[in-house]
Amino acid sequence: MFLSRVFLFTLIWIQTGAYNILCLLPYPGKSHYMVFEPLLQELESRGHNLTVVSFFPKQNQSNRRDVDLRSLASLNIEIVDLRDFDYSVFGLEKYFEHIPLITGLAKSNLHLCKRILDSEMFEEFIAAKGDYDVILVEHFNSDCMLGIIHNYGLPSVGLMSTSMLPWTPRRVGASDNPAHIPEMMMPFTSEMSFFERIQNTICHYFYIWWYEIAIRWEEQRILEKKLGKRLPKLENIAKNTSVVLINTYHVWNGVRSVPPSLLEVGGLHLHNKILQPLHPDLEKWVSEAKDGFIILSFGSLIRGSTLPEKRLRTILKVFARLPQRVVWKWEGNFIDVPDNVLILKWLPQYDLLRHKNCVAFITHAGLLSLTEAVSAGVPMLAVPILGDQYGNAAHAQRVGIACVLRLQNLDEVTLEDSLKKVLTSEMRERAKLVSKQWQDRPISPMENAIYHIERTVRYKGQDMSTHARWLSTWELELLDVLVFIVGTLVIAFLVVRNAFNSFHRKEKQC
Repeated sequence: MFLSRVFLFTLIWIQTGAYNILCLLPYPGKSHYMVFEPLLQELESRGHNLTVVSFFPKQNQSNRRDVDLRSLASLNIEIVDLRDFDYSVFGLEKYFEHIPLITGLAKSNLHLCKRILDSEMFEEFIAAKGDYDVILVEHFNSDCMLGIIHNYGLPSVGLMSTSMLPWTPRRVGASDNPAHIPEMMMPFTSEMSFFERIQNTICHYFYIWWYEIAIRWEEQRILEKKLGKRLPKLENIAKNTSVVLINTYHVWNGVRSVPPSLLEVGGLHLHNKILQPLHPDLEKWVSEAKDGFIILSFGSLIRGSTLPEKRLRTILKVFARLPQRVVWKWEGNFIDVPDNVLILKWLPQYDLLRHKNCVAFITHAGLLSLTEAVSAGVPMLAVPILGDQYGNAAHAQRVGIACVLRLQNLDEVTLEDSLKKVLTSEMRERAKLVSKQWQDRPISPMENAIYHIERTVRYKGQDMSTHARWLSTWELELLDVLVFIVGTLVIAFLVVRNAFNSFHRKEKQC
């Protein structure tokens, strides 16, 4: 088997050649990098030469060089305090709480952009040194690295660890109609009520114009000052991206009309994922759970041990009444828990989800966690906290594999009722069915991603986006055509009316 894989990779390398690839991953979020790292490893294994600029460097290998950005910012690991999100203002917080978070994060990345551009380790990329064939760059809430793409004059491939951001569709000429396309920060699916469409529309256009004015204009200024030359608009550089690899798949993330340049590769981070044996004590604990076990984890960004005292007491009371056992990721000091609860500072989440005794997953609805649960066929209780987690949870609920419970509404009754629904045989069977549909694809996410990266190099770029990306809002919404038609009708009406009046005046004179 090993020799056959070596032969296959050798054959691929002979056919395609080894490409020089520059990877710009300037965001210090671990969950983001976890999506990209398997892709980088696969490119390495196929003989391509990589230069990776990131906050998560690996040991340099024969065909990979890492540029370490860790000295420029702290890593975004377990930094979110749940107490900051446990409040309610007449129930309105779910409509507005994402605004300070998203705008604050983008502003933070704006400052990080300047630090990276001014850093000593980034000087070679400012000077466009190195002989590269293609640039892989993260598309998130900063376009700072797009100026580097233009600096090299190379084709690029976008990487997205999240679902689509408000400004993503216009870059590839896809529809972004808020009447049926929910914003990633909103707890909606494509089936929205009138009031929800109002909220979604306001949110959509607010973020598009705010991002353009507050972030992109400033990044344009910073880049032009640093590079010492005028650049095309960053938005236009983004529109020349050959392919955008996005970490979703329509089976549970929802169906959207997109051009071939927007490639869904949800599950990319699970490529060649090998189940690891659990620690003997943990294996014993979960294997002896007669009614199965539940996992509780809030991921790598949120510090789960910052649960407000009121919510913590509620959860412990409900857990004590469950026949199932619970494995709980708790990063702080150990606390007194019921006999059926085991707390650990770190969980082998993927391995636990794949365990035959796992019956449910209580999660913050991060995209990676939900993807792993969907892959394993495990039903979920989603407690979204921030960012795209609201939209992720809504889509999981829509396809029948999750119940959603907001932290502000978490009490004994709602938690117990939600867990009862998640633990039903119907939801467990539904989760298994969706898992099969999710995995049943004509080509694996990794093969799809690699093919389009290599194809981009072979043809020195790809043009697979629609021309709609180059149209202004005025043209795209046919407002210019509408004005022309209305103007023509008005002029025609005035001409006919004047002619009619003139005819009547002549008749009277006769």
